Amino acid sequence: MIVRLLRPPSDLAWANVFFAGVPYPMLAVEDRWFAYVALGQYIPTGGYPLEVTSAAGTIASGQVTVTDGGFLYEEIELPPSSIGLLSDQEAINEERQTLSTVHAGFTQERLWSGPWIMPAVGAITNSFGLQRSINGGPYSGHTGMDIANEAGTTLVAAAAGTVALAEELFLYGNAVVIDHGAGVFSSYNHLQAITVVAGQSVERGDPIGEMGETGFVSGAHVHWEAIVHGTRVDPVLFTQDGIEP
Repeated sequence: MIVRLLRPPSDLAWANVFFAGVPYPMLAVEDRWFAYVALGQYIPTGGYPLEVTSAAGTIASGQVTVTDGGFLYEEIELPPSSIGLLSDQEAINEERQTLSTVHAGFTQERLWSGPWIMPAVGAITNSFGLQRSINGGPYSGHTGMDIANEAGTTLVAAAAGTVALAEELFLYGNAVVIDHGAGVFSSYNHLQAITVVAGQSVERGDPIGEMGETGFVSGAHVHWEAIVHGTRVDPVLFTQDGIEP
């Protein structure tokens, strides 16, 4: 969700959006202020107040209604070689901490413009929010989109930004995370090869690696995520119109 303050006070120095009790810093662009706000897949349905605050107090307010996402349910079976990775809780926790630290970064400039592009050619095998049960276990929501093709298929940056992480992880395998600024990141996981380095600037469509099956996988694909202020959201939303400030 994008929040726009179209008629800000002339002396506005800073502003935050409060949604569901969480503050989101706003950024100025031309004659308006904006912020990207995360609606995670587990947010309860219902009405939520939204407020924009500054040093002068509340300067704008509204209401947001969240409806059911209509996510589908699926049961999948994975081999012991994959399931065994889930028993190493220490490695899983270390990976989560690494990613949380990266996703907590905030670049005070939006580094991309226009809709994102798909990062690879292939078949969409799993969408964001799909509720999956692995080998009869509890259901959990899919945190990104899976695009499947042959190992070695070129992956590209969905939008311009700076590479924030490019390394081998545990469940995510070889991974690349791009900081797009304004609290927005994208990640590309299970790569066969990584062709960028941390700190490198990339443009939309630049090659960043090759599709593979490293980490917790059952076949060659890329697990593509969008992260807004630390919360994973549907990356497809950024490929649509209406995301400009």
